[in-house]
Amino acid sequence: MTTSVILYSIMLAVFFGYILFIVAKYGIQKSVSQSFYVLPKNINFLFTLFCWGFVLPAMILSENGLMFFGGAGIGFVGAAAAYKGNKMANSVHMIGAYVGILLSQLSIFFNFNLPYVNIAFFSLILLIFLISRLIKMKTLIWWIEMVAFLAIVYAIGVAKVF
Repeated sequence: MTTSVILYSIMLAVFFGYILFIVAKYGIQKSVSQSFYVLPKNINFLFTLFCWGFVLPAMILSENGLMFFGGAGIGFVGAAAAYKGNKMANSVHMIGAYVGILLSQLSIFFNFNLPYVNIAFFSLILLIFLISRLIKMKTLIWWIEMVAFLAIVYAIGVAKVF
């Protein structure tokens, strides 16, 4: 196996392992970050490990500045996991999340040259938003984050691994 396949496999295992564990044990949350608060205190560090375990391979595999700094944003989300009730941690967490999504999408467009992934991303976000307004969905952010993570997974897989 090549290093790329190993890193990509780690990224996939971390993402799907954590998300499936959270959904199976606690259900779909308002956001992925909310999972930090539903986990027992002795294992809520798993959220930070999830963020870092996903973005470190992504940053290495992508080999570009936009995804590197986008990954750093997601890394800051994990570092500022306990964002509720702490103004500074909340700012770091939220800015990291926005930077992570924005720069990863820019990387997918400019560095990976996969504009159809961006079109799918924004189309799905719009669809999710519209559905959330019709059915008063409480998990809007969760689904936006799922689409953002999966866009990264797909783009790196297509452009850098396979």
